[in-house]
Amino acid sequence: MDRLDAMRLFLRVADTGSFSKAAADLEIGQPTVSRRIQDLEAQLGADLFLRTTRALSLTEAGQSFYARARGILEAFEAAEAEVRGLDNEPVGQLRISVPHSLSRVVIAPALASFMRRYPDLSLDVISDDSYTDIVQEGVDLAFRLGELADSSLMAKRIALSPRKLWASPIYIAQLKGVSRPGELTPDEALSLRQQSGAAVWTLTHGESGETDSVRAAGRFRASSGDMLIQCAQDALGYILAPDWLVCEKVREGQLARLLPEWEAPALPLNVVWSGGKLKGKARLLADHIAEAMKAKQLSEAAGA
Repeated sequence: MDRLDAMRLFLRVADTGSFSKAAADLEIGQPTVSRRIQDLEAQLGADLFLRTTRALSLTEAGQSFYARARGILEAFEAAEAEVRGLDNEPVGQLRISVPHSLSRVVIAPALASFMRRYPDLSLDVISDDSYTDIVQEGVDLAFRLGELADSSLMAKRIALSPRKLWASPIYIAQLKGVSRPGELTPDEALSLRQQSGAAVWTLTHGESGETDSVRAAGRFRASSGDMLIQCAQDALGYILAPDWLVCEKVREGQLARLLPEWEAPALPLNVVWSGGKLKGKARLLADHIAEAMKAKQLSEAAGA
C-alpha cells in the first residue's frame, strides 16, 4: 500500500470513528483495515488512535497527522484534476444524499441528462427524508432543504423556493370565515416531524405586507413530504410547501391554494459537503441541479 492510499485509509477510519465502518465504505475486510493502520503506525513510529472497547479516537500524533494528511490529499487531488481535466470530464463514482420528495420531483428527472453528458461517471444515490450523516455514509454531496444547523460541514445555497399554504378543494370549501393564517385551526396543520415541538408558520400578505402566524401543532406529523401531501389531498388538514413539491397534485385538481394572498419565507436548498472547496464532479452536479431547480420554478410560475 503506497503512502497516499495509507493516508486515505487513515482519514476514512478517523472520519467514521470505526474500523468496521471504514472497511464497509472501502469494501475491504476489517482485519485488512486494522493491519494496514498498524503498518502505518509502525512506519511513523507513533500510535495514531486510542483504542478502547467503546470508542476509537485520535491521539495527539493522530490529530497532527490528520491535518497534514488531509492537506496533502486535497493538494494531490487538485493537481490530478488539473492534469487529467476531471473538472470537465468527471470519472469514477459520486455518492449523493437527497430528500426523497426533492429526489422524485427535481433530482431524478435532472440526473438522466447529467449522466448522458458525463458517461464515465457513476452515481450512488441515497434518497431519504431523514437526516443522513454524510461523513459516516461516505457521501460526497448532500442536498438539504431548510435552514442548516451550525456544523463543521461546508455548505452552499443553490436555490430559494417561496412557500404557500395548500389544501384539498374539499377542505377549503368547508372553511367558513377564515381570511388570515391566524384564524386557521392549528390542530389541522400537517408538518414535518424533524421540527422540534410545534413550528410557527409566519406568512406575509402580498399586497399589504402585513404578517400573521399559525402555530403548526397538528395531530399528524411525518418525515415524508409525500405523506403530508397525501394527507392534505385526503382533506385531513393543510400544508406549507413550495410549488415544485405540490405541482402535480395542483394540476390534477387534488390540491389548491389556501389563503392565496399569503406567502411564507422561501425554503432554501443547500448543497453540503465535508471539507475543502466544492470542486470536480461534485461542483458540476451541484451546478446542474441548481439549473434544474431554476427551470422547474420558472415552469411552475409560467403555469400558475
